[in-house]
Amino acid sequence: MADNAQTVSFLIQSVLITIPGLLTPGPVMAVTIEHGTRSPHAGAFITLGHGVVELPLVLLLFLGLGKFASEPCVRSILALIGGIFLVYTAWKTFRTRNMAPLSAAKVSGASFTAGIVLTLANPFFLLWWATIGGALIMRSNELGVAVSVLFYALHFISNFIWLYLISYTSYTGHSVLGNRYRHVVSVICGATLFIFGGYFMITAAEILGTLFLQ
Repeated sequence: MADNAQTVSFLIQSVLITIPGLLTPGPVMAVTIEHGTRSPHAGAFITLGHGVVELPLVLLLFLGLGKFASEPCVRSILALIGGIFLVYTAWKTFRTRNMAPLSAAKVSGASFTAGIVLTLANPFFLLWWATIGGALIMRSNELGVAVSVLFYALHFISNFIWLYLISYTSYTGHSVLGNRYRHVVSVICGATLFIFGGYFMITAAEILGTLFLQ
């Protein structure tokens, strides 16, 4: 294992690199806000679902998946599938905006599933890990297995804290402002998901167009 100064410096750097991605609005944040109107713990379950996909991916990147993940053909397929799914999720969010709230158990299950599916549906998640994340993994590996474990643990904890904070804040807003808050949040989050879905599909078309023109 590397000396303490190198380890601390790398871990701080990895967290600082992760923060912009956490703060950037996206499908996961939108769904966390929407589910948060029904449960303050939604962000925790979304993070756990996200981790179910992310941890195996990180392990595969150690084995050299990064090159495959950055292939244009792979990115275009993921972007197309992800875009279609996000448009469907947007429609479902609009359709259920006035329905009665789900039970806490159902919200937890739905949030966990959303964390898995939204992570799989986001082509830029895979691209981030294949590039920036891949570089961090390589550096952590150079510093030792213990540092690699700490690196991913801090990354996961950062996600957990941020998404839990978002869902808790959203739940508080709903508790204070009532069902009208949930209605407005559902409309805004549905629109956000629709925009990202369209963007992903356009991205897929552009990548495929570039491949065909080569």
